[in-house]
Amino acid sequence: MKRFGRVATCLLAAALSAVFAVSGYQIWAILQERQAAEASYQELDSFLQFGRSDSGTGQPRQDGAATVTDGAADLSISFPEVDFEGLRSINEQVVGWIYDESSVINYPIAQARDNDYYLHRMFNGESNPCGCIFLDCRNQSDFSDSHCIVYGHHMKNGSMFAALSNYKSQEYYEAHPRMFLLTPEGNYTIEIFAGYVAHVEDDAWVTGFASETDYEDWIVSGISKSLVQADFAPSASDRVLTLSTCSYEFQDARFVLLGVLRAE
Repeated sequence: MKRFGRVATCLLAAALSAVFAVSGYQIWAILQERQAAEASYQELDSFLQFGRSDSGTGQPRQDGAATVTDGAADLSISFPEVDFEGLRSINEQVVGWIYDESSVINYPIAQARDNDYYLHRMFNGESNPCGCIFLDCRNQSDFSDSHCIVYGHHMKNGSMFAALSNYKSQEYYEAHPRMFLLTPEGNYTIEIFAGYVAHVEDDAWVTGFASETDYEDWIVSGISKSLVQADFAPSASDRVLTLSTCSYEFQDARFVLLGVLRAE
């Protein structure tokens, strides 16, 4: 019996060692993937340049500050400039760049023929769980649809679209009411007006509307579910951009942030 006990103990110790070894490798692999993604996207920062001024003075704005008056972006907004030609040499599917001066959201946007390709591929095409920020495959690549959708993972290290969850707070929204969308065709201020937690079966990801009335009703519905309150509401003539990421309130929960695109 004693001998059997020693054998069992040795077997248990070996099994535990194997478990620890596998767990340790998995943790190491996750860290390696995150570091690879961080390095890859940091390299892309060189394609985004700051300092341009649209105030008419020819002097660059250093803080990126701007005001919004009567629903229109003030001309003093300093839009970053993107080298899209250079980005196309890395990935021909680039369609834009999203930039938030208040968080780590600062990424190129790609678009594939389906909405699965970039879930586990970075902008450079390499396999990685961090994926890539991407435009819905049903949308026009120039963001000309009345409703466009951009997706990104909610990474535990705070990267990609994890910062969108900050917009569950009214206080945060009031301090950070906008982002920027930069495209080869032109630049836009994203004026945020709603954000809410949705189930994957909800209508948050509708891209086509039968009528102008249906579109207006969809906007009103989104505002009614919003966790934040804006001091303006879009009209049927406005284009809406939805930023979508995972949320964890319940199974298949998503957080969607809605904004109006105001052209430069």
